[in-house]
Amino acid sequence: TQLHGSLQTPLRPLVRWQGTSPKIQVHSICHYRPDPTSRTGRDCPLPDLSVPNHRAYSERHGFKYVLHTELPLPDREAHYSKMLVIHQAFLSADSPDWVFFIDCDAFFTDLKTSLTDILATYGVSESDGPHFLVAEDPGGINTGTLLVRRSDWSLQFLERVASSRFSVAWDQSMFFWEILSTGEFLPKVPDRNSVASDYSLPPEVALVHQAHLNAFVPPASNDWSAHEWRPGDFVRHFAGCPWQEAHC
Repeated sequence: TQLHGSLQTPLRPLVRWQGTSPKIQVHSICHYRPDPTSRTGRDCPLPDLSVPNHRAYSERHGFKYVLHTELPLPDREAHYSKMLVIHQAFLSADSPDWVFFIDCDAFFTDLKTSLTDILATYGVSESDGPHFLVAEDPGGINTGTLLVRRSDWSLQFLERVASSRFSVAWDQSMFFWEILSTGEFLPKVPDRNSVASDYSLPPEVALVHQAHLNAFVPPASNDWSAHEWRPGDFVRHFAGCPWQEAHC
């Protein structure tokens, strides 16, 4: 926790987007099946709560909202399909410049801030900057929300993630492993002069502070020593907090 506190992505002042806005689509998967572990059933009320929120935010900013109720991988849990629906969006006839994916248990809580402002804050311009933005947390990343640019790099990255078998922490470890694999590790024969910078993210990837993309609620924020949602944060994500639990 102390190490993460000293090395984590800092919270930046919000930068407003300048120039022509990119074409953005907001995608979410709301598909539930009986799961005794989380006591989830097919009649989960979450879509009745989050979908209107996602739609209202998208309409406010002129983004197309796409709700997925069927899974490309129907035999697996819903989160293993998110990389596929993003990939499919980029190959569609109405392909956007960016896709923002948001889990069904996450809610926009700062309706005034546009996704383009988040892009600008983390170094994206119309033709330059990162291709993949994801929130950092003490465990690495949390993929409850994702911003992905349409590009050859992104398509190949999503294909590698989809075929990954590194699913120890569900889709998060699949994404995280591909980020690490694409970055630069220490050389096989370490050089004393290179130890100070043993790893760097690929330039196409930007880690975002949780307040700007994916803030948690208790107990996850406490159990995982992560950033806890505060008024003014962009998204409130009920990660690891099944709706049936009273405190959720």
